[in-house]
Amino acid sequence: MSTRRISHPLALLGVAVICALLIGLGIWQLQRADEKQTWFDSYRARISEAPIQITARLLGPDRSNFPAEVRGRFDGEGQFLWDNRTHQGQPGFHVITPFVISPSEMRILVDRGWIPLLGSREKLPVPKIPAGPKAISGYLYEPKPGFTLEARAPEYDALLRQNLDLSAFASSAPYAVQPYVLRLDADDPDGFVRVWPVPDQTAVRRHEAYAVQWFGMAVVFIAVVGAMWRRELRARRRPVRNKTHE
Repeated sequence: MSTRRISHPLALLGVAVICALLIGLGIWQLQRADEKQTWFDSYRARISEAPIQITARLLGPDRSNFPAEVRGRFDGEGQFLWDNRTHQGQPGFHVITPFVISPSEMRILVDRGWIPLLGSREKLPVPKIPAGPKAISGYLYEPKPGFTLEARAPEYDALLRQNLDLSAFASSAPYAVQPYVLRLDADDPDGFVRVWPVPDQTAVRRHEAYAVQWFGMAVVFIAVVGAMWRRELRARRRPVRNKTHE
């Protein structure tokens, strides 16, 4: 009976595909590590910058993580709860409140932090909206569109939203909206639980470790295939003994 050889074209094709996959996964992890390092470096550089003074002029691109300050008042309408936010494993919401930028009618959405889900969703919490003129500060954040099962974006006055979709909110709002959310400073009295994500180099090291694992698996796989190939070559060179029958 013939056995499948490692030098068989289909076997070699499979070896090449597996090697390419393992090496590709390692390269992808290195790319992810580089992205996280770039984000970390950018964050560290930006948080030490002087705060951006938010006015009625639209903020330009690439302003995420910059500190910012704004004067005006919280809007009594348009506040909503950003659903499916957790804190220490507990479900809840982030309270998103429009802030009227003085002296204009333009708004910037302010993330005032997390509140817990108490009871059922039949009765949603209604956080109090701070009154009077305010000078608030925080860090700019540009939310990315998230996955949703909603057939269409919620109306302007919706009390609950699955995603923090600025473009959807702005398209239904009766006023202009800045293209960023302001994450309210942790020591501001008008907020709730605020533990904003901060990049660190732990994620960078983790991706680098994953890359080493994938490359290591590729090396081990190649070594095993090489050993099988050498054994096959030795078997081919071994003289075949003729069997005689009496």
